[in-house]
Amino acid sequence: MANKFCVSLTHSKDNTDKATVAFVVANAAVGSGKETLVFLSVEAVRLAQKGYADGIHEEGFAPSAS
Repeated sequence: MANKFCVSLTHSKDNTDKATVAFVVANAAVGSGKETLVFLSVEAVRLAQKGYADGIHEEGFAPSAS
């Protein structure tokens, strides 16, 4: 259990700052060798739609989608 990490995300375009930070945290967990899960609920489920995350970008961070 100690090698697993879950990020719960409830925002997307309605709060791009929270959406971006959640993926930064998840990316850091992956970089630390953790088995990482991003749980999408509420507005964040829209991120599973192809192309939806293309417009999400917070200044100072890499774009959410490429």
